[in-house]
Amino acid sequence: MTTQRILFVYNWVPDEERTEAFRECASTKTIHQLTEIFQSYQMEVIPLNLFNKEQLTEAIGNSRPDVAFVIAEGFLGEPESLYDGSGALSIREVLETHEVPYSHSNVETMEACRNKDITYEKLGQKDISIPRFFVFNERQADVENIERVEYVVGFPVFLKPCGGGCSIGIDEKSIVRNRSELVYKLEQLRNLIGDQPILAETYLPGREYTVGVIGNGVPHVLPIIAFPEAFNVRSQEVKKVEHQSRSEFEIISTTSSVGAKIKDTAMQVFQALGGRDLIRLDLREGEDGKVYVIDVNGTPSLSITGSLSFMAENSHVVYHEFIAYFLYVTLVRYSLPINDQLNETAMKVNSYLQGIFENQTA
Repeated sequence: MTTQRILFVYNWVPDEERTEAFRECASTKTIHQLTEIFQSYQMEVIPLNLFNKEQLTEAIGNSRPDVAFVIAEGFLGEPESLYDGSGALSIREVLETHEVPYSHSNVETMEACRNKDITYEKLGQKDISIPRFFVFNERQADVENIERVEYVVGFPVFLKPCGGGCSIGIDEKSIVRNRSELVYKLEQLRNLIGDQPILAETYLPGREYTVGVIGNGVPHVLPIIAFPEAFNVRSQEVKKVEHQSRSEFEIISTTSSVGAKIKDTAMQVFQALGGRDLIRLDLREGEDGKVYVIDVNGTPSLSITGSLSFMAENSHVVYHEFIAYFLYVTLVRYSLPINDQLNETAMKVNSYLQGIFENQTA
């Protein structure tokens, strides 16, 4: 079988510059690790640190890739595209225009994942538990809409940008308990992200969970992580170092009542949003004891220190095998050739994941 060409699309800045808008850029270590894994499975890697659409179009024309593996969130030349929800969509639109197969979910699903208000609307239509919410769409209407937030959502409120990820603008002051705190945080976010939509949602005081779903057809739900209760607000600063507290993470069995509910919810979310290959969702307990979906990430971190890596470890799947399996499910979805080495690893991972599922549901 001829060597396959994989266009590896990412955003990279020097590690010391990975703050605020650039927080979700891949680290140097992650890029090197992913490149080495692809090469170890006889893939010819065409690296692309993405700055703009023209660069992507040119790379496609020059390299003629068999598949694109995309962890880029947007374009470095347009920093707002990394967090406003537009970047991941635009990248996939270019790839589809040039008929290049690509990893992760499609344009429609990514639009939902990168815009939290759309996420909530789609999940609410399927009766999946979400917080009450309200969207501030235009700066000039902020003042008159504050009363509507008080009525529709009610204090305490959690305030965050609608678009994208990277936890930009999220900190302890995102929890607002009265009108003056709401006005203060709203203005702070406006100064940071301008006129982009801002989401006001019910503050959920309970424990936070995260879980991944990988595969297509009948995907696998990965082990569920419960974060320490001290992680009240998972800001950029908390997420930056939370891997150092892995010993305090708890793996929740799907045979427990909360675990069974989260597992079912994860599958429902994957289907409701039309997920492909891999997603990760975050959930949080409310005062009523119910677990609510608070975020769905269509391009979750693939860092070895990230939560997905920890889930894989707890499935007895080492990091390079997990990445290989991710690549495998993408290639299978497009009916692209798979070499014996990659197929062997995928069968091993699949048996582990299936075994975890059977053990937890027996």
